[in-house]
Amino acid sequence: MKLLNTLTLTAVLFSLSACSYFGTKADNKAYYSPQKILKAVSDKYPTEKADLIYIGAPVGFIAPRENNNEVSSGADAGKVVDIITALTVKTSKIVITGTDNTLTAITLERALTAKNSKISGGNVIYVGATKAESDNLSKLAQAAGVNIEFMDLPS
Repeated sequence: MKLLNTLTLTAVLFSLSACSYFGTKADNKAYYSPQKILKAVSDKYPTEKADLIYIGAPVGFIAPRENNNEVSSGADAGKVVDIITALTVKTSKIVITGTDNTLTAITLERALTAKNSKISGGNVIYVGATKAESDNLSKLAQAAGVNIEFMDLPS
């Protein structure tokens, strides 16, 4: 009987934690809505073209940190190359945002520190940066010759 009670209690606790976990993730996805972000940029700059680079992050306890380390070390450069390419073309403002502020900031930092003189003169709008991230990225953008603007996430 004790085993049955323990298994029942475990199943109930697991179900509650799963509901809590998935409910939180759904709220975060609504908060980082790419459609709302593009609309906010379009409202601010109605005559200019804007392209969105949305940096998704892995879910879990260890995976986000591992992904941040990979981007920092240069092993995972997919979105970094996307940002460099968009800044090289210079046909629009580049809107950069993502679900994990740390990963998004590291990715943009890698793109700005790449030794690529062709990105000079590009325009970036970073949506959702913290104060510390914006200070650091402002310095890097200025050194790379990139104009950077910071916007809050739309509500």
